[in-house]
Amino acid sequence: MTDNSENVIFANPPRVIPVLEEAPDPRIKPVHPNIPQPPALLLGIGAVKSGKTTLINNMLLQPREEGFYGAQDYFDETIIISNTIGNDPTARFLKRAFDIEDHYTDGYITKLISKQKSFGEKKDMPFIALLLDDILGSNMKRNNEISFLATRYRHHNIGLMGIFTQNFKSVDTILRNNATDIIIFKQTNNKQLLQIAEEFHPVYGSLNNFIKLYYQATAGKYNFLYLKVQEGKALRNFEEVLYEDEKFVRELKVEPSDELKKLMTTK
Repeated sequence: MTDNSENVIFANPPRVIPVLEEAPDPRIKPVHPNIPQPPALLLGIGAVKSGKTTLINNMLLQPREEGFYGAQDYFDETIIISNTIGNDPTARFLKRAFDIEDHYTDGYITKLISKQKSFGEKKDMPFIALLLDDILGSNMKRNNEISFLATRYRHHNIGLMGIFTQNFKSVDTILRNNATDIIIFKQTNNKQLLQIAEEFHPVYGSLNNFIKLYYQATAGKYNFLYLKVQEGKALRNFEEVLYEDEKFVRELKVEPSDELKKLMTTK
C-alpha cells in the first residue's frame, strides 16, 4: 500500500489554548463575594427546622446593600417550588414576593425550559432564579429533569439554581458534581454527616479537616457550613472565612463527637 500522507514537520508540542469567554451579561450585577456568584448551582442539605427557609428568606429578600441578592430587583423572575411551603409560616414573605409552586412534577421543568427558549437567544431570555425545596425523594428517577437542568441551567439564563434537601442520598451524582456552592446545616444523623464529609473533604485537605470545619461553622442555632467548592474556600455562614488557599485561616480547636469518631475509624 502506498503511503500518500504528507511529510509534516512538527516544530512545537501541542499547546491547548483557552477558548475566549463569552462577554459578561450586563444583567449579572456584582454581589457580595461571600455568597454564591451567579450563575451558580447551590446545594443545601439540612433537616426540618435547621434554618433552610430562614436562609432563603435572607438570600432573596435582603437587599444587595446588606450583602444579599435583593431578588425582586436582581432577577427578572424568582420561582420557588416546595412541597412543604404551604405549611411553613416562615415562608409567608416569600409567598407574597415570588412565584410559588406547592408541588413538583418533572413536566414543570420542561415547561420552564420551553418558556426560556421561546425568547430566542440567551441574551434575550429573562434572568431568573429557581429554588427547589424538599422535592427530592427516594422514588425520584435518577434521570429526572432537575438533574438534567443541573448541567444546562446556565444555557437557559438561570442565574441561581438552588436545591435544598433533607436527605443527602436523594441527591444524585449529577447534581453533586455540578454544584458550585454547598451549604451544610447542622445534621441530626452522624452517618449522613460522614457521607457528606467523604464526598467533599478532598477540597479541604482531609476528612478530619472537613469535620473540624463543620463543627466550627454549625455551632449555635441556624448556623451552617458554606463551601465555595470551586475556590476551595469554606465559611461559617456567609460571614467568616474559615479555610482558603489550602489552609485554615486560624487554628480550630474543635473535635468530633465520640460517635462520629467511631464511625470515622471504621472507614
